[in-house]
Amino acid sequence: MADKPKTPSEDQLRLLIDSMCGELSGNGQDASQVVNMLIRETVKFRDKLKEETGEILTVGDTQAALEALTEHLRGAKLPGDLTPEQKALTQIWIDRLTLFKAG
Repeated sequence: MADKPKTPSEDQLRLLIDSMCGELSGNGQDASQVVNMLIRETVKFRDKLKEETGEILTVGDTQAALEALTEHLRGAKLPGDLTPEQKALTQIWIDRLTLFKAG
C-alpha cells in the first residue's frame, strides 16, 4: 500500500521558508514580514488547490517550489521539471515578492 503524500503544516512551511530568509533580505524585520507573507500565500494556495482540484500540495512540492524560487532569486530560469502545482506556487511567491519590493 502506497503512503499518502504528506500535506505540509504551517510549521513545516515556516521552516522551509526560514531556511532561505537570508536570500530575501538583509534586514531582519523585512525578512520576517516576507516569511510571514510567503507562508500565508502558501497556505492559501494549498487550501485552494485542495478545494478546487482535490490535489494535495506535498512537502516535496513545497521544497521544489522553494528551490525554484531560490534559483530565480539568483537570476536563473525556473527549472523545466516542475509540476504545474510547483510552478504555480513558485510564481505566486515571485509575484508577491515583486509586490513586496515595490511596496
